[in-house]
Amino acid sequence: MISVEEAKKLIVETAKSLPPVQLEISKTLNQVLAETVFSPIDYPPFDQSAMDGFVVFHSDILEQKAIDIIGEAPAGNPFKGKISKGQSVQIFTGAKIPEAADTVIIQERVSIEKGKIISDGSPLAKGANIREKGSQIKKGDVALHNGTVLNPGAIGFLAGLGIPSVSVFPKPKVLIIVTGNELQKPGTQLKDGQIYESNSFALKAALESIGIVATRVSNIGDDEGATKESLAFAIADSDVVLVSGGISVGKYDFVGKSLQELQVENIFYKIAQKPGKPIFFGKKNDCLVFGLPGNPASALSCFYEYVCPALQIMQGFTEVFPKKYLPISSDYEKREGLSLFLKGKISGEKVQVLEGQESNNIRSFALADCLIYLPADKGKVEKGEMVEVHLISNR
Repeated sequence: MISVEEAKKLIVETAKSLPPVQLEISKTLNQVLAETVFSPIDYPPFDQSAMDGFVVFHSDILEQKAIDIIGEAPAGNPFKGKISKGQSVQIFTGAKIPEAADTVIIQERVSIEKGKIISDGSPLAKGANIREKGSQIKKGDVALHNGTVLNPGAIGFLAGLGIPSVSVFPKPKVLIIVTGNELQKPGTQLKDGQIYESNSFALKAALESIGIVATRVSNIGDDEGATKESLAFAIADSDVVLVSGGISVGKYDFVGKSLQELQVENIFYKIAQKPGKPIFFGKKNDCLVFGLPGNPASALSCFYEYVCPALQIMQGFTEVFPKKYLPISSDYEKREGLSLFLKGKISGEKVQVLEGQESNNIRSFALADCLIYLPADKGKVEKGEMVEVHLISNR
């Protein structure tokens, strides 16, 4: 049995980023760039009006002249002629500035009389209301660095540069296997001794919350042959396998034995923590295998603390164990020697321990937005003491 810190170190050492793929930018939200992107153009690609108004020579404004209007320049349809002193062109936001003109006066600062504009006399700097060519980025400059997470703004920026696709780290292919004779799908009639299965629903939703869709969910009974067959298929067909239940050493626990027979490398088994002590982490070829406890709260806690970081590493993320520190809202008794992950709720600038911390109690997870981590060497925690908090919502 190893410590939480040792387990997380082994996760970092074992999980590797997946080979990059080229994707259309519209399909890369929240994915990590696997290349440094350089701008193929100056942006803006031409001197551009920042406002609706009139493009003029600045000297005409200084001289308070009545300036002839000789045409207009809508966005996307540049003015084809040439402007001389004493002349102006009505221009609209985003339109190309005609050659030689140097200033845009906004329409609210002029009056129009008999085809001429007259400034209201407000101060106006030369070059006002013009976005210069390449003012945002020059051709050949770095647009986004390798490792950038592509948020909506980044995707819009790439589109504005005319870049149709980029190299990113792909989302891992994840398969879920849930074991147990007693488990039944919601909506069915329970027989004596049966319970409704929830782990596949929780794990599938947890994956979707970080942008990953499980490619397959299998429910199998406590059968040695079926367990081994399902695991063999999953390992051969995925990047990550999540197995819920059957990992202990009871008479009907066949996951551990099957993994051994399939020659899955045992990287660790059991962590000195609560909940989720009997967690398995292994690897075969390039596939990572997590044997999660069958108790619902244990399975979900282990997902957030170990599976989620491994998935993020595979996608090229670098900060995979985010944490913050907040004062705890009440005393909490804890014995030393065992690390605890407590379901918590952040309220204002404090964090509270929710009721229902048992390993089978998933009800408190319905209210939790974080896990409070109390390390093994920590004893009693007093109200107001700063504790380590791991966010589990909006990860």
